[in-house]
Amino acid sequence: MSGTSPEERAPLSSIDRALLVVEFLARRGPEGAPLSDIAAAVESNKATVHHTLRSLRYRDWVNQDPDNGYYFLGDGVDPIIRYTTRTQFVVDQLHPALVAICHRFNELVHLGKLSGQVVTYLDKVEPDRPIRVVSYIGRNAPAVTTALGRALLGANNVTGAEIDWYLSVPTDTPPTRAAIEECIEHVHRYGWGMEVEENEAGIACVAVPVDLKNGERVAVSVTAPAERLGAATREAVAYGIAEEISAIAGSTGVSVPEVLLPRSAR
Repeated sequence: MSGTSPEERAPLSSIDRALLVVEFLARRGPEGAPLSDIAAAVESNKATVHHTLRSLRYRDWVNQDPDNGYYFLGDGVDPIIRYTTRTQFVVDQLHPALVAICHRFNELVHLGKLSGQVVTYLDKVEPDRPIRVVSYIGRNAPAVTTALGRALLGANNVTGAEIDWYLSVPTDTPPTRAAIEECIEHVHRYGWGMEVEENEAGIACVAVPVDLKNGERVAVSVTAPAERLGAATREAVAYGIAEEISAIAGSTGVSVPEVLLPRSAR
């Protein structure tokens, strides 16, 4: 549950409660949980939760162990388990390109998307050689401090008050408004964004925005020690990312900024 006090929370609807019960039982696994634990987890009384469980049992979303009385998820949730979310579909589509980029440069590759003021890391492919970078799938980082975020802000043509909003997120080393405007202009002109030793000493990153067939946008980045990602190399990496993404464009419908394409493909 969130950190807000019970007095500050809106009353749970029956749908909210049912979803919380399902989420809790999913975390508990096949062993399940007793009514008392479920009620405590969703912060409702036992009678109310028992009514919710009865409705879920009717749909076969929840079953009850006849020996110990524990509740556990039933086979009725199978279609939900098998459902591929839109995000996972994007990850599955682009993962081969991430692998190709990693093999091409032997550097760390990430896939990310904007989630409000932050970038969420959706996928990563690690190189054979080690790199001291803290990253994991599901991690959030301020958009204004990351190459992924800057590539997306530039591609989204963020201006004025929007820039101020993105800058308002707390960061250890907040960039200036002028610096972000320069980053956005760089994306407009060259089609890729970067970050050099602003988040971690000795680490640099290059990112290219990728437009999806459904109109959404993500970005792909390469992260490496700064000595391996100098100015000339950064540009070559950006073109390399674009080339590998373009290689799967026919089957996925994705696209990269036109400025990164060979003249014959524009």
